[in-house]
Amino acid sequence: MKILKYLLYVLLALVVIGVILGLVGPKTYDISRSKVIASSPEQIWPYLTSFQKAHAWTPFARMDTTMTAEYSGEDGAVGSKLSWKSKKMGGGEQTITALDPYKSADSELKFFQPWGEGHATAYYHLMDTLGGTKVTWGMHGENGFVNRAMAALMNMDKMMGPIFLSGLNNLDSIMATLPKTTTPDMKINTEEYPGGKYLGIRGIAKISKLSDFFSANMTKLMDGVKKSGAEMSGMPSGLYYVWEPDKDNTDVAAAIAIKNDVKAPAGLSFFTLPASKVITMDYMGGYGGLGNAHGAMATYIKSNNLTQSAPVIEEYIVDPAMEKDSTKWHTRIMYFVK
Repeated sequence: MKILKYLLYVLLALVVIGVILGLVGPKTYDISRSKVIASSPEQIWPYLTSFQKAHAWTPFARMDTTMTAEYSGEDGAVGSKLSWKSKKMGGGEQTITALDPYKSADSELKFFQPWGEGHATAYYHLMDTLGGTKVTWGMHGENGFVNRAMAALMNMDKMMGPIFLSGLNNLDSIMATLPKTTTPDMKINTEEYPGGKYLGIRGIAKISKLSDFFSANMTKLMDGVKKSGAEMSGMPSGLYYVWEPDKDNTDVAAAIAIKNDVKAPAGLSFFTLPASKVITMDYMGGYGGLGNAHGAMATYIKSNNLTQSAPVIEEYIVDPAMEKDSTKWHTRIMYFVK
């Protein structure tokens, strides 16, 4: 009898703990991960909104190879539905509820759990940025009583976050295998560059954090240009000496062309670029499509048996600070060749 009495106390204590956890656990959650992918929003979009294309990169399909999936509705459109059954992960449904082409996609998730049906909202956000397109994959929702108790014991962000990031890495690998697209307006010109002078701040940066590098240094750069008495002869630029997308690494200078010789203020460097033959392109569009533009330049260099030397220059003639419409962004690209 004493043993039964103790077991009853233990059971009662567990029930009390469960009730307390259910009351104090988080009522809502929002879990997401982001990655900059060197492709345009237009190239990435179908792989986010088509459940059948997404099957190629989502980690969930790889976590249970016996999982069965059924598709209904128009693929990639609002109302399109994925239904799945899995011995490891249970069953569920995902239905696209809202699409803002090349910017965001929302879908309703239903999880068929032993203690009831769970609901959540999955989302993708795309943002044009230096280095490509920043893709965010996330999920948010409300925790029921049982899920609040579980969330109080488990860190959902640490559990789901790495899965989201793994999926984005898979998506990045797929996009890297796709051919770069070119358009008729990607006109490449051959010119004679007379040489130039720049003031800039050079450093090693992550390609995925390239916009942060420019944001952190551009104010310092403009202040330094003003203090030095330099006369600007162009718009803010990036001088790219090394570009290693497989290592998420670039050696770059946030710089601006100047007309006169000046002493570089503290924290800035003076760059002199020699006269040279160059190929140039005036690219119009979001930064996510710059990879296609550089791909066209690389093809031109190879086709014409040219040799390239560093740096590659991107001059941001019209940028997001000047114009919200990404189709009007103007980037002048220049490659030194011989």
